[in-house]
Amino acid sequence: MSPILVVDDHPIIAEACRIVLGDVEDVVAARDVPSGYEAFLEHRPGVVILDLTFPGEALGGVDLLHRISSDAPLARILVFSMHADANIVASAIKAGAIGYLLKDSPPDELPKAVRQVRLGHRYVDERINLRGVPLPDHVDSGKVATLTRREREALSLLGQGNSYSAIAEELVITPRAVARLIKQARTKLGIRRTSDLLRRARDLAGGADRSN
Repeated sequence: MSPILVVDDHPIIAEACRIVLGDVEDVVAARDVPSGYEAFLEHRPGVVILDLTFPGEALGGVDLLHRISSDAPLARILVFSMHADANIVASAIKAGAIGYLLKDSPPDELPKAVRQVRLGHRYVDERINLRGVPLPDHVDSGKVATLTRREREALSLLGQGNSYSAIAEELVITPRAVARLIKQARTKLGIRRTSDLLRRARDLAGGADRSN
């Protein structure tokens, strides 16, 4: 199993994560944004546990979120922070975090959050009030598994920048059939905005490229 990467400037946090998760997880640590990004590239962790605030870098963790998400759109990132402000939480999720846990949570909440995030499920501390705060649509891996092979192919080709006509030619079907496949995939994934559909399509296209 891929390790868990903890990026936090306080060594005691990394050590606490090792104690709480160490029986079942391999935990590696980094203490700032640059070393956190280098550790991500080196270890390709299954989950990143990330603080948002670093000395001299206000909300530098959000910048790291952007860098990791740009490099690996499907990265599983759990923010572990004292910031409970809904706008900060929303910014972290928009930057690529799947989960958000407050540092004063009971110890047993961390393994729960890590398990959910590793599965690709969104996890937000129940004490954070996000009512009225717009969040991007989130697609978990369980929903992706419901797509048929044809729906995945059509969505992946869309993510590569192909038009419906080009996709139709590649799949040897009509453009109308392509539109139907994309619509079915969109419904199954629970995606409302076209921008989120295109992002998910690019994720699938990238995954197809890496599997070849």
